[in-house]
Amino acid sequence: MSVFTRITRPQLDQFFSAYTLGEVIAFEGITDGIDNTNYSVTTTQGGFVLTLFESLAADDLPHFVKLLSHLGKNNLPCPCPQNDRQANALRQLNGKPAAVFRRLPGIATASPSILHCQEIGLQLASLHRCTQDYVFPVKNSNDLNWCEMVSNKIGAHLSVTDRELINDELVFQSENSPVNLPLGVIHADLFKDNVLFVDDRLSGLLDFYSACTDTLLLDVAIAANDWCCDNGIVNAEKLTALLAVYESLRPLEALEKRHWSIMLRAAALRFWLSRLEHQCYPRPGELTQQKDPLTFRRILLQHRQQTYLSSNENIFNLRSTA
Repeated sequence: MSVFTRITRPQLDQFFSAYTLGEVIAFEGITDGIDNTNYSVTTTQGGFVLTLFESLAADDLPHFVKLLSHLGKNNLPCPCPQNDRQANALRQLNGKPAAVFRRLPGIATASPSILHCQEIGLQLASLHRCTQDYVFPVKNSNDLNWCEMVSNKIGAHLSVTDRELINDELVFQSENSPVNLPLGVIHADLFKDNVLFVDDRLSGLLDFYSACTDTLLLDVAIAANDWCCDNGIVNAEKLTALLAVYESLRPLEALEKRHWSIMLRAAALRFWLSRLEHQCYPRPGELTQQKDPLTFRRILLQHRQQTYLSSNENIFNLRSTA
């Protein structure tokens, strides 16, 4: 949600004239996130978010718009696309596909509590349940093959220690890649800056543009690595709280529990590599945001060693295989 594409007020006025959403009063770029350009727009009819899609394939965009509409109909607090006067949810602005969404209330939290983690577990399970029979044809483009590709791409920029750690984890994931785990629609990027709260109650799930059909357990691991870590340190109490509430709606299968530690490592590796790539090859743009890759390096090391579990405390009775 950084600003890669700059737009002018005349462009915005002309764009919004195709809708029945009122006249533009003010707008400003939104700096959170790293994939799309987002503007907060206030009109005479309220607050909206304008998204310009920077990298998604045009053929895939209708699938994401349809998914958001499906989630809204199932009472998930997601931004629903607004149609223009011709009932189109997607338009062009400054050479990019663009869509308008009504702005959801609330603010993101940088320091989640146990309650926040429980809310995430509940909403993630709700997402997985309401899309159980939903056909979403977009596959995960950030799989193990992608990890290997990025590792090769950035290898020359890394220290010997980091290259060795990444290569070792890639070998481990290749040898222990889980099969036959439940599949479905996953958010794949449910980080703190993609969730809004009002008085500690979850009010918005944002940025579904990494969504894909993949292993449901991966989605839980991705969320847990961000929500259940304090400054890069895994918080076992928060991890347990998120999982307990998630399982109250969608109990994990025995096979999922056996692969939980592997999936936590896979999720940490994926985002460590993603942030390293952005650091080594930054994208041009205004107000662009970069996130610290070292956070996920620390998280990966902890999952490899399970240092956050004491001798009498074992989530799912797992032991480290590192």
